[in-house]
Amino acid sequence: MLLLGLDLETGGAFNGDPADNFITEVGLVLWDSEFGEPVEWLSVLLKPEGPVSPESAEMTGLSDALLARHGRPWDIRTLQPIATLMQKADYVVAHNGREFDRQMLERAFVRFGLKLPATPWLDTQYDIDYPRACNGRQLIYLAGFHGLLNHFQHRAIGDAMTMLAILQRYDLAQVIANSQRKWLIVQANVQYDERDKAKERGFRWQSDGGRHYEKCWVKRIREDQLTALQAACDFNLTVLERA
Repeated sequence: MLLLGLDLETGGAFNGDPADNFITEVGLVLWDSEFGEPVEWLSVLLKPEGPVSPESAEMTGLSDALLARHGRPWDIRTLQPIATLMQKADYVVAHNGREFDRQMLERAFVRFGLKLPATPWLDTQYDIDYPRACNGRQLIYLAGFHGLLNHFQHRAIGDAMTMLAILQRYDLAQVIANSQRKWLIVQANVQYDERDKAKERGFRWQSDGGRHYEKCWVKRIREDQLTALQAACDFNLTVLERA
């Protein structure tokens, strides 16, 4: 099966709202899951649509000066090779891709009157059943947990290769099945002095899965994970959203 690992770097607030952000780098790795090897890749730096935030420049190394010298303009010539690789793949793979990368890329295609290819997406943040001892879902944590060293963290090709190497260690059929399940946003019903309990179970303050929830601890999970999560928590849960 051909998988297309996709990662974007952005120049606005680091990991900020996709609606207020802009792409500075696209990394694509076409991966043959049977061999567990990359077979084609594409890396593109883009001229920024505004000043790169100091935080993003520090995290990625992609400064205004570097992008001014090496970045390409956004146009159909830049987008067409991306679309071609997406059409070759059976699945696009991204980390938090449905809520971030897909939205960012879709906006870029729409600007030029193009349609994002209909290739289905897998999300390595949510669709993999990681071991119970794996407490984090950030890519840097997952790389360490799986004994992988990403020499180029927060660069698109490095992150795409890392998440594909992680995915290769799991049952792809199960990951695909997980991607097709409904998901939930659940709230941890904890008092202020119990907030550490929510943190320990992976809940985030006010935002998870790319959405904002006012003054509460929330977590995005698959629908089939709800019973196990409730059993593991010594506080009650409320389902805020189903999708």
